[in-house]
Amino acid sequence: MSRTKTNASKETLQEENERYVLAMAAANDGLWDWDLRTGKIFFSPRWKQMLGFEENEISQIPDEWFDRIHEEDKDRLRTMLDAYLNNDTSSFEVEYRIKHFNETYRWMLIRGLAVRDSNGKAYRVAGSQTDITDKKLSEEKSIHDALHDMLTGLANRTLFLDRIRQILKKRERNPKLQFAVIYIDLDRFRLVNESLGHVHGDELIILTGNRLKGSVQPGDTVARLGGDEYSILMEDINNVDQATEMAEKIQSALSKPFSLGDKEVFSSGSMGIAYSNIDYERPEEILRDAELAMYKAKRLGKSKSVLFDKNFRRSPISPIDLDTDLRRALDRNEMSIHYQPIISLRDGSISGFEALLRWKHRIRGNISPSEFIPLAEETGLIYELGQWVLYQACLQTLYWNNERDQDKPLELSINLSGRQFTDPNLVKGVLDNLENSGLKAENLKLEITESVLMENAPRSIEMLNQLKELDIKVCVDDFGTGYSSLSYLHTFPIDTLKVDRSFVTDMGRNYKNMEIIRTITMLAHNLKLDVIAEGVETAEQHAQLSALGCQYAQGFYFSRPIDSNDASNLIQLDRRW
Repeated sequence: MSRTKTNASKETLQEENERYVLAMAAANDGLWDWDLRTGKIFFSPRWKQMLGFEENEISQIPDEWFDRIHEEDKDRLRTMLDAYLNNDTSSFEVEYRIKHFNETYRWMLIRGLAVRDSNGKAYRVAGSQTDITDKKLSEEKSIHDALHDMLTGLANRTLFLDRIRQILKKRERNPKLQFAVIYIDLDRFRLVNESLGHVHGDELIILTGNRLKGSVQPGDTVARLGGDEYSILMEDINNVDQATEMAEKIQSALSKPFSLGDKEVFSSGSMGIAYSNIDYERPEEILRDAELAMYKAKRLGKSKSVLFDKNFRRSPISPIDLDTDLRRALDRNEMSIHYQPIISLRDGSISGFEALLRWKHRIRGNISPSEFIPLAEETGLIYELGQWVLYQACLQTLYWNNERDQDKPLELSINLSGRQFTDPNLVKGVLDNLENSGLKAENLKLEITESVLMENAPRSIEMLNQLKELDIKVCVDDFGTGYSSLSYLHTFPIDTLKVDRSFVTDMGRNYKNMEIIRTITMLAHNLKLDVIAEGVETAEQHAQLSALGCQYAQGFYFSRPIDSNDASNLIQLDRRW
C-alpha cells in the first residue's frame, strides 16, 4: 500500500475517533463499554456525572456499577443481562434505580448491545444510560392521582375496592381472617352546600375526611367514594363488636362542631356496617351490603349505624329482585336502549353512538343501571341482556348507516361487563349478532374497563386478539381510574382510550385533572390510539379538550342519552358542535 493511502486511512480513522469522542461528549446519555474478557468497564464522563461523581472517582470495575443498584432491582437487572448475553433474549433494555452521590436513588433506562464471536459468545457489551427520574416521578404521580380523591387525598373507589379485593384473597389463605366495611353518608350535607356555598361544602368534605383518618387504626383504609360518601375498611379485626365500636367513635368525632368560615356547623353521619361473616367473593358485594345498611340507618332517623342483615336485600330499599323482575323485564318490554352521541372534535359532527341499556320498571319506574347491572352479573343474566342489547343496537345502527353517505358510517359502542368479557362464548355471540343484524364488524366498538382487562392480562390479550381478527374495535373504558394497565397498555391490541368523566368534570378548576388528561392524550397519540372524553357538560370543557388534542367527546353538553327516534332526528339535523 502506498504511503499516501496509508496516511489517508490514518486520517480517516482519526476523524472517526474524533467524531466518536465529540458525540460521546455531547450526548446527554451516559455511555458504558464492558470488555467481558478483561472484566473492565469504561464509563463515560457523562455516566459518572449523572450520578454526581467526578471523572477520577469511579474506576473501571463492574462493582462500581452493580454495588450502587437498588437491592430491589439488582437481581432483575442481572437476570435480564445474563439472558441477553446467553442469547436467550434478543435485546437488553431495563429500567432500574441506582444510588447517586447524594445517597438518593435515580431512575435510569439502560440499553445495551453485545459483540459476539463466531460461536455467538458475547465478548463485549456496550450501551447507554438515560436518566428517567422525572418521567418516573410523573408516572407515579399520575398513578397516585388516579387512585386518590383529588379533594381530600383519601383513597378513591377504585383503590378502596382493590384493598377489599386484596383482603378477600388473604382470606382465601386464612379463612379465620375477619374484616368489616363501614359506609358513611353525611347527614344534611346538601343544606350546608346550598346555604354556605360549594367552597365551604368542599371544606366540610376535607375536614370530615381528616376526622375519619384520625379515628381509624393504622392499616385501615379510609376512602371518599364521591360526594359526601365515605367508606372505611377495617382489616384483621377480632369480632364485629370492634366495627360497631368504630362506628360509635366516628359518630362522636363527627358530632363535634366544624368551623367553616365564620360559621360553626354541626354534622353527623348515617353508617352501614358489613361484616365478613358472609362469604363474599367480590369487593363490590360487601360494599353494596354496607351501603344497603347505611340506607336502613337513614330510614331509622339518620345519625345512626346499622349492621347489615341479609333480609335488607329483600326489603324495599333493595334495588331489585332479580329472580322475578329482572328475568321478566325483557318479556314485559320494560327494557329499552338509549343512545348517546359521540362527537368528533375535529369537525363537530356525530361519529357514532354509545348504546346504553335502560330499565323502566312497571311499578318502581326507572331503575339505574348501577343498581341492576351488578346484580345481573351475579346471576348470569348479564349475558342474555348483553346479547339483546347488541342485536337491537346493531340493527338500529345498520338502519342509520343505510340512510347516510356510505363513506361516513356511524360507529356503535357497546359496553361489556366483566362477566361478559370472561364468558367463553363472547366472541361467538358477538359474531352471531353481527351476522344476524348485517352490521359490518368495522362499525362496532366494544368498551371494556381497565380493571376488567387487568384481572387476567394474558387472557385479555388473547380475547382482544380474537376480536381484532374480526375487525372489531376495542376501547378501554374509564381509563385513568385503574393503575395496573399502564405497563401492559402497549401489548393490548386496542384502538381507543376513554378518559373517565371524573377527570373531565373538574378539569376547569383542577389543573391536576387537566394534566392527567393531557398525559393520557399524549400517551394515546404515541401509541396511535384515539381518545374519547366522557362527561363533557360545558363549552369550556369542550374547548379545553379540543386544545389538548382529544379527538372525540360525549356528554350532556352535546346530548343526553336519547331513544332511537330522537337519535334519528339528531342525525338528520346534521348539527355541528
